Amino acid sequence: MATLMTPPVGADERAALLQFLANQREALMAGVQGLSDADAGKTSTASALSVLALLRHANRTERRWVLAALAGQELPGEWPPADWSKEFTLGPDDTIAGHLAAYRETARRTEEILNALPSLDVTCALPEAGQWNARWILLHLIEETARHAGHADIIRESLDGATAPALIDALNAAE
Repeated sequence: MATLMTPPVGADERAALLQFLANQREALMAGVQGLSDADAGKTSTASALSVLALLRHANRTERRWVLAALAGQELPGEWPPADWSKEFTLGPDDTIAGHLAAYRETARRTEEILNALPSLDVTCALPEAGQWNARWILLHLIEETARHAGHADIIRESLDGATAPALIDALNAAE
């Protein structure tokens, strides 16, 4: 049976929030397990959402909030987005392997940045995001990633009947 790590009772707030975010990332990444790039790019509804587009979007969203907003790093082409209307449009260079690797790297960088902060009360370095702090960003990323993991579950199940618990097991076995 698929299990995601539950933060231990007594874990500090930062560790707990980072673990909950990691769980949602894992659930989203599981949605592409066993699919070809072409199948991961298929849509199953009238929208442009596919499991691969959701994976790419979640990675970009996390990069925008943590690297650009919180840490103040430049992300040319990603922040500000050149064209929001193309956020879920895939191209020939969009691959499962590429987006999984990028998302894992973003997760590593997120944890590095968040763990280096003296507290979650630190506000964003990007002036236009200065009203938000690290805690708010973590909570928002958990919300956003969970929403898209749910989308990916529905899309994936409609493509081939695969369900989240089996996919999470497959992801864990592949690592």
